[in-house]
Amino acid sequence: MKLTIYRIFSILLLPVAIIYTVVFLMFIRAAFDNPTMLIPLFLVACVAIYSFASLNFLIRGVDGKKVLGRSSKDWLKVNAIVSAIFAILMISQCIVFIMHPEMLQDLATQAKQNAGAELKANNATIENYLRVTSYFFLVYAIVLLTHVILSFYYTKMYNYLFQNEK
Repeated sequence: MKLTIYRIFSILLLPVAIIYTVVFLMFIRAAFDNPTMLIPLFLVACVAIYSFASLNFLIRGVDGKKVLGRSSKDWLKVNAIVSAIFAILMISQCIVFIMHPEMLQDLATQAKQNAGAELKANNATIENYLRVTSYFFLVYAIVLLTHVILSFYYTKMYNYLFQNEK
């Protein structure tokens, strides 16, 4: 039963991992010009790597019964830890936004002021968009955190797949 949930969550994480990969590739050069972007970009890259590494573990290892090697386990575990931190940060931020809607109102006002005449949406529309986005990322972060926990469980269960090839 749990492996079915793991499979479903792996597929749910995949589209966001692809988007994160594109975002990483688009902003990597800008991050070297602006060092404050390096940590968020690092987190996004780790989540994308984790999503692909866990899918590799599921498809090639668990389903294909192929030996993955020790480095696959290392990539999976290290990026799983960073992904768990990312998910916890995202959950806490989304909960803050949900519990304090005035923060979303302030963000909507700032977005409207920063965009000026280019943004034709009113504050209510922007605020609604931010609220829906917060709920989406809350669900995504919960799925990601659950997937990370299941990944640690399954790497212990299928530890024999991570042997050095000879």
